[in-house]
Amino acid sequence: MGESRFNKDLIASTFIVLAVMIVTAVFGDYFFDLNDDVLMKDILSGAYLGAPEGHNIQMLYPISFLLSCLYRIGTKLDWYGIFLCLCQFLCVFLIILRSMKLAGDIRRKVFLVASEIAIFLGFFGPHLLFVQYTVVCGLLSGTAAFLILTCDKLDLSSGIVPACFLVIAYQIRSEMLLLTLPMVLVAVLIKWVMLGHDKKNFISYAKLCLIVAAGLLASLLIHKIGYSSEEWKEFNRFFDNRTELYDFQYIPDYAENKEFYDSIGLSESEQQLLINYNFALDDEINADMLGTIAEYAARLRGEEQGLISKLFGSLGQYKYRLHHIAKPKSYEYPMTDYPWNVGMVVLYLFAAVSFFVTDKENKVEGQKKRFIYGLLLLVVLFACRTTLWLYIIARGRDPIRITHPLYLIEILILIGMIIMNDKKGGKFMLIATAIISLIGIISLPMQGAVINRENTLRAEMLDKYNALYTYFGENPDNYYLIDVYTSVSYADTTDQETVPCSEKMFANVNNNFCNHDILGGWASKSPIYRGKLEKAGFDCVEKALLADNVYLVQTIEKDTEWIRNYYLEKSTEIDLEQIDTVAGVFAIYRLEGMK
Repeated sequence: MGESRFNKDLIASTFIVLAVMIVTAVFGDYFFDLNDDVLMKDILSGAYLGAPEGHNIQMLYPISFLLSCLYRIGTKLDWYGIFLCLCQFLCVFLIILRSMKLAGDIRRKVFLVASEIAIFLGFFGPHLLFVQYTVVCGLLSGTAAFLILTCDKLDLSSGIVPACFLVIAYQIRSEMLLLTLPMVLVAVLIKWVMLGHDKKNFISYAKLCLIVAAGLLASLLIHKIGYSSEEWKEFNRFFDNRTELYDFQYIPDYAENKEFYDSIGLSESEQQLLINYNFALDDEINADMLGTIAEYAARLRGEEQGLISKLFGSLGQYKYRLHHIAKPKSYEYPMTDYPWNVGMVVLYLFAAVSFFVTDKENKVEGQKKRFIYGLLLLVVLFACRTTLWLYIIARGRDPIRITHPLYLIEILILIGMIIMNDKKGGKFMLIATAIISLIGIISLPMQGAVINRENTLRAEMLDKYNALYTYFGENPDNYYLIDVYTSVSYADTTDQETVPCSEKMFANVNNNFCNHDILGGWASKSPIYRGKLEKAGFDCVEKALLADNVYLVQTIEKDTEWIRNYYLEKSTEIDLEQIDTVAGVFAIYRLEGMK
C-alpha cells in the first residue's frame, strides 16, 4: 500500500514538473542569464581554448572537470546548460514529491502542490528561464533545507540527498553556498527542537553536519590540487584582488590621487584600462597592484564614511526592502522585492500562529511550551536572515541573483515549519496554502509580462551579437579582441532599452574554437587566457593588437582615444583605421604602429 502510494506520488510529481517546464517554455526561451555563464560554458566546452577545459575559474574544480569530461564525450550537446536546468527542475521535483508524500488526502495534496507551483511560477518563474549558476546554487541550498525540515527523522538515509545538494551547490558557487549555509543550519536547529531536542537526535544531526563539512572540505582540497600550479596560484591571487577592487571597492579618480598612482607606477592611461576593464592590454597590471589599489580605496572610503553611519544606512535600506511593495517592471532593474517580501511576511505570520492553532486542533501536549519554542525559532530565523541581508547590503552586493535565492530558502524553511506543525491535516494548513497560492497567482501575470519584455529585448540583443560572431566566423584567419564594455552591451549606440549580452541555451550549439576574446574580464591574465592567446600565435595582448591579422572591436560610438593614449605612453604612436562595421553598432579597427 505504501509503495503504491509512493509510485502514484512519483508519477504525479513527474507530470507536475513537466507541466511547470512546459508553462515556462510557453512564456519564453531558456537563456544563460549573464555572459559570465556563457564564458564558463565556452571554457568547459572547448569553444574558448579549442578543447574542453576543467579550469573554468568560477566553479570548484571537481564539478568543472566533470562537466568538461561530458563535453569530451558529447561535444555537440550543451552540457553546462543541461546541468543547470537539471539541477533546477530536480529541486522542483523533490520539493513537490516530498509535499505529496506528507499530504494526507487528495484535497491537501492539491492545495499544497498548487501553493508550491504558484511560488515557483509567480515568484521564481523568470529564474527558471534566465538561468544563472549563483541562483541554481541558492535553489539547491534551499531545497536541502526543505528536505531536512520535512523528513520523518534526520538520519543517514534521509540526509544523504540534502548533504549531496549542499556539496554540489558549494562546487557550483562556493560563496553563495557559504552565504546560505547559516540558513540551512537554522533549519537543522528547527528540526531538532521541534522533534524534541533530545540527545539521540542531536547526534544524528551532528553526524549530518560533519558529513556535509567533510564534503565541503574534500571539494576544496581537490580544487586546491587542481589549481596547485604556480601559474594558477598567482592568477587566483590576481582574481581575488580584482574581485575586491571591482565588486567591493572602487577605482579612485586619477587627478585627485595622482601622487598615489605615481607611487605604484600606474599612469593615467593605464588607470583608464582599469576603468574600462581592458586591463589585459597591460602586463604590468598585476595582483600586487590591484591589491594595493583596493587597500587604498578602502582607506579612502573609510575616511569618507564611518562604520556607524554605514551600518545605519544599511539598516534603513533593509527596513525599506522589507515593506516596500512595487509592481515588477523588468527582470532586474529597477529592483523590487515584491512578491518575495510579501510572501515572506505572510509566511512568518502563519508559521507563528501555526505553533498555537495546529497544536490546539491536534491536541498536542505541551502546547504552551511548544508555542514559545516556535516563536523563539522564528526569531532565530529572522535574526539569521537579517544578519545576512545587512552583510550583503553593507558590502554593496545585493543583485537579484543573490537576494532572490535568500528569499527562496527562507520561504521554503517557513513552509517546511508550517508543514511540520500540521501533520494531521488541519484546516490551518489549507488556509495558509490558499493565501500563499493567491499571492503567487496575482504575481503570475506580472512575471509573465517581465518575461515577455525580457525575451523581446534579448532577441534584439542576440540579433546584433550573432551578426558579430558570424562576422568573426567568416574570417577564421583573423583574431579579434573586444573592448570589455562592448562585449557586454551596445547600449551607447541606441536610445532604445537594451539588455546585457548573453546566449540562448540549446540553440545553435557550436563548441569549436572561437577566434576572439575580450580585453579584460574575470578570466583575463589566467593560464587559459594566455593559452588562448598563444593558440592564436601571440604572447601578449599589447603586441598582438599591432599584428596584421588582429583587430580591435568596440561599439561605433565609443571613443578610441583611450587606446591611442595607452600606446603613446608606451612610446608607440598608432594609426587607428576603421575597416568595417557590423550590425550598425560594432566597429572593426586595425591598429598599426607608426614609425
